[in-house]
Amino acid sequence: MGATWLPIDFNAAYIPGKATRVVHMNGESVERLMEIILQMKINLAHINETLHQQTYEIREQLGLVFEDEKRALGRCLNSIDDKLKECSIHADEYQRLYSSLSTMREKLVQLGAEPSALPTVMPVTNVEGIIAWRLRELSQLGKF
Repeated sequence: MGATWLPIDFNAAYIPGKATRVVHMNGESVERLMEIILQMKINLAHINETLHQQTYEIREQLGLVFEDEKRALGRCLNSIDDKLKECSIHADEYQRLYSSLSTMREKLVQLGAEPSALPTVMPVTNVEGIIAWRLRELSQLGKF
């Protein structure tokens, strides 16, 4: 005579000091339960593998995005460098032209002419100072 199969009540709470009913399971029920547990284990392993694969792919994609953004920052910095070099060239040209214009104005005054005032003289000669000065000037004019 085989054991009787009784369903397992997973919601039943164990209460200390109270008699509990003993659940008897036949071999077929135990085998089925083991199959279910094994299938759950396989499913969890598959989920874990999928999670690791997706994590790897996301990490790879983020790495590519990071490298793209890093290159973009490098291009921005190179562009800033180019603009600073260009600014330096223009600052040198401004000082050269200002000096020439100042000399020309003095000669005009000596000849009796009344030339208009000279443009603004740069208060500094180094590029860093010129950039800071222009930024202040533009800010005061509301242009920056």
